[in-house]
Amino acid sequence: MRNLKLLVFFLCKLAGLFHLAQWITRDRLRILCYHGFALSDEAEFRPKLFITVKQFEQRLATIRRYRLNVLPLDEAIHRLYSHSLPDNSASITIDDGFHSVYRLAAPCLHAQGLPATVYVTTYYVENPHPIFRLVVQYMFWKTRKRQLLLKHAPWSTHDAVDLSNPEEREKAVWDCINFGERECTEEIRHAICEQLGTLLETPYEDIVRQKLLHLMSPDELRALKDANIGIELHTHRHTFPSDSRSLAEREITDNRAALKRWITAECRHFCYPSGLWDKQQWVWLDSMRIKSSTTCMPGLNSPKTPRHALRRFLDSEDVHQLEFEAAITGFTDLLFHGRSGDPI
Repeated sequence: MRNLKLLVFFLCKLAGLFHLAQWITRDRLRILCYHGFALSDEAEFRPKLFITVKQFEQRLATIRRYRLNVLPLDEAIHRLYSHSLPDNSASITIDDGFHSVYRLAAPCLHAQGLPATVYVTTYYVENPHPIFRLVVQYMFWKTRKRQLLLKHAPWSTHDAVDLSNPEEREKAVWDCINFGERECTEEIRHAICEQLGTLLETPYEDIVRQKLLHLMSPDELRALKDANIGIELHTHRHTFPSDSRSLAEREITDNRAALKRWITAECRHFCYPSGLWDKQQWVWLDSMRIKSSTTCMPGLNSPKTPRHALRRFLDSEDVHQLEFEAAITGFTDLLFHGRSGDPI
């Protein structure tokens, strides 16, 4: 099915329909979304979450080739709703704040003279360990062992796990993650990862040393200013519950307080963690002086798009170049959604 879609995209591009779509949708704001950038084999581990430098550089060259006007997010949002947006405008956003943004993405963007915005979740900036959930999944993915012996692991009721059995393997992964997240302090989670790395023969120390799954440090966040990369809100613990206003507000309050210790800029834009949101949260966001909120819904944005339901195109290693071009020209939007960006 995907091959058929790519064939359609290829023929339509050949016929000039990508450029026609870009002209038709020239008044819409394109918001691109990235997450991590591969320092090692992360793009093989999670191709929907990471992208290689080679592919990212190709994307930036494509943005230049289609002559998109890449604006800082704050300016783009202001001009979208004040009806002063230049034709073919776009913003580049990056979620979470992985260390690889500083190491890899920032130099690429700076070399092209393109601004960007990073939505930073701050718990793992304050606690400079790899993201627990991701590093557990990564070590299970990377190991070449076929059996895991667990006689003294408090997070499992089994003495052994058959790693060649996908169901057993997945259950072991989530037993470990759930125990660590629900029952343990950060230091105990760190110790679990050290033990797991030994058991899986996937040295945890190497992952820590390479900062494969770390977020940026405060110094690295501050350094982004020199590359014209802004910092905005993404909650403290990467959660924004729709069933508790007090907990949701606490996430943004803690996120803001942490960022205020490291940067001087006022943070007024927000990205929903994991793309999960509810309309009732819009009132909460307004009360916390949030000017805009981005989702993971695909599409382009118009002045009719709700400020707290902005659409983005999620780019990653497993997105084909033709899919990327179809998205940034607006062709995908016209083909599958009509002229999107209308009220939800």
